[in-house]
Amino acid sequence: MTASIFPPVDPRLLSALREKDAAVIIAHRNPDGDAVFSSLAMREILQTLGKECLLLNEGEFLRSDIKAYEKEFLRSAPQSFLDKDPLVVVLDCSTPDRPGEPFKALRSLKTVCIDHHSAGEPFTEEGLSYIVPLSPSTTLLVDQVRRELEVELTPAMAEYLYIGFATDTGFFHFLSEKTAPESLRRVSDFTAMGVSPYDIYDTMHDGRALKDIKDAASIILSARPALDGAVIFARQALDMGEERLSDGIYATLLETEGVKAVVFLKERKDGLEIGFRSKHRSGIDVGALAATLGGGGHIHAAGATVQMSPEEAERMLEKRFSELLDQ
Repeated sequence: MTASIFPPVDPRLLSALREKDAAVIIAHRNPDGDAVFSSLAMREILQTLGKECLLLNEGEFLRSDIKAYEKEFLRSAPQSFLDKDPLVVVLDCSTPDRPGEPFKALRSLKTVCIDHHSAGEPFTEEGLSYIVPLSPSTTLLVDQVRRELEVELTPAMAEYLYIGFATDTGFFHFLSEKTAPESLRRVSDFTAMGVSPYDIYDTMHDGRALKDIKDAASIILSARPALDGAVIFARQALDMGEERLSDGIYATLLETEGVKAVVFLKERKDGLEIGFRSKHRSGIDVGALAATLGGGGHIHAAGATVQMSPEEAERMLEKRFSELLDQ
């Protein structure tokens, strides 16, 4: 029988979740669907166990598909809640800087971490991290925790777990032959609870402003190929709206003939946000590249924030990709 891609959860982590009466649940700043919906699912699971839960996230909630959930999260934990000595549950974060400012006030509290990113060193006590890079999403790891806590799946949990999985896999596009079989079997449990893939897809993609779609088109039109088309650079200017435009841009530019990687540069007030995507058979590990810039992620999807101009970043990255392609 093929070994599961989801190893058992350390009993020490499960004990920590059972022992505390209160929990603060926090994921990375500038959250995506996996961060938001793994947080919501974990809250449902812990509340089923009778725990008092608080959701934190620094934001910004830029994506239109998660904007409606922003009201579920606080930007900081009230002292009255911290006085309860809650467990801190960190989700979808490989390094302690990723949760941002709200996490600083929590560092003295007992912490567990559940994540599927490979970059970074453990920042919890031994046995209190459940890090599985092979998992397609953090929500599937939260579901593994649910199973081992023997919490019955509910329709609300199923919906949150499904959405996080679907968005982090590009609605199944990023699944590999190694991860797809078991992942999809588990996802079938969510649909058996009444989750509709058709309705979820429409809900997550409808309602975008026409201006945002035009901005995305403008970015694609100005994208610059480099290294004989093996790498494409795209930029989003600081004044180009608040909507997170990168997902559709990655998908479109990765369809270009001969491309192996796409680099998306987004100007922000606090620095330059760099996103990387590489083709699955490109041989390029953008997660390792991002780690050298202080970021992290997966082999084929990663990011980092740097203090340099877009022009400087492009020159530096073109040189780095040239070296990677020559290997």
